[in-house]
Amino acid sequence: MSEEKEVCPLDGLAFHSTSTYELVNEIGRGGMGIVYLAEKLSEGVCDLIVLKTIKNLSPAYIDMLKKEANISTQLRHENIVKTYGLEAVPVELFPENFQEDLKGLEYNKLRQQPKKVPLVFRRYHGRKKERPVKVLEKKHNISQQKLYLIVMDYVEGTDLGNLFRAHRRQHILLPPILTAFIISRICRALEYAHKYIIHRDISPENILVNNHGVAKLSDFGVAVGGKDQLGMLMGKLGYMAPEQLLTPVYDHRVDIFALGVVTYFCLTGINLFATPLGLSLEEQTDYIRHRHQEKIIPPTEVMNDIPLVLSNCVMKMLAIDPNNRYQNAGEICDHLEQQYMYAKGFGPTNNSLQAYIDIFESKFENYTQKQLRQLRFLEGSDGKLQLRRFITKSKYTNKGLELIQKFKGTRLRKILDN
Repeated sequence: MSEEKEVCPLDGLAFHSTSTYELVNEIGRGGMGIVYLAEKLSEGVCDLIVLKTIKNLSPAYIDMLKKEANISTQLRHENIVKTYGLEAVPVELFPENFQEDLKGLEYNKLRQQPKKVPLVFRRYHGRKKERPVKVLEKKHNISQQKLYLIVMDYVEGTDLGNLFRAHRRQHILLPPILTAFIISRICRALEYAHKYIIHRDISPENILVNNHGVAKLSDFGVAVGGKDQLGMLMGKLGYMAPEQLLTPVYDHRVDIFALGVVTYFCLTGINLFATPLGLSLEEQTDYIRHRHQEKIIPPTEVMNDIPLVLSNCVMKMLAIDPNNRYQNAGEICDHLEQQYMYAKGFGPTNNSLQAYIDIFESKFENYTQKQLRQLRFLEGSDGKLQLRRFITKSKYTNKGLELIQKFKGTRLRKILDN
């Protein structure tokens, strides 16, 4: 006798939302859009979300964006920033100065503009005072051109790029084991995401760390879910794998290479494939292709405090031939956890990363015994905690110093030359 399936009486019912998005402030921008913190208001209930605008695009790219959004909204993982979907608003409803600002976004221009020094960590404390709200009203006889906005979860915290720069302003770098911990969490995110999608825009700015020490991978806006979409050159050139610049056919291993570039940068302060300012897109591409042909100096031969096991892991991520790289991101995490971070039984956790960042924010002046206990893995051979990893010439090998001299005008070089 077959069992009867229970049917929900509301199956097939649909209704329109009454939600309103109110922009609070800008929290970042890239070559393709501006990122805003926004309040989602629904019948008096407020929630914080992030809206990322996408500059005016061709119909073909909009179709691709919708396909990718359908994939990325399905990703549910502790180390991935949740994407809720897309919103669309007629472009003409926005002020003209905003429209021009959005159209003028280019990654190269952003690189050449002086960057504002941001707060290390974002912490939202609510509005200080009420402010007037201007609601965009629908109008008749307007064009069909729409501004698309990706709706994402709001992560109170910072991104790895800002965290790195905040350290560099104090002439220090993140401890290697904490860099490894952040990277290992992103590897777990990629291990899960690669079942469905390729990210292809891995960079320090797309790796977030929240106020509780949880690392999260963000911005699947240029991710791809099918081979028919692989021909478009998207993402940041300096983090692209060699095969991305040579052929339209590649796979998830491009994300592994990009994460290796990020790891090398955080460990040594050297951005391996940064291009000189003022080059055209074609010149940048040629420059990076040439750099890909040069031998990469292992991190342990650049700085004398980087363990060999960690250095070997990075070099395998950076293999020019994708067949010589790790074949999936989970292998990287297993390697880091088993052979490095927890090889002695005790290593970093979300709580210990939070403890370190709290101490860092106080400029290493305020801390508790509980926080110090959580950071015991930073003890040196003398039994003292080595919280600050100073940028000094003595930390770099001769090979490392020679490599830094090849990059003219970098902050790292200026610090070491002073």
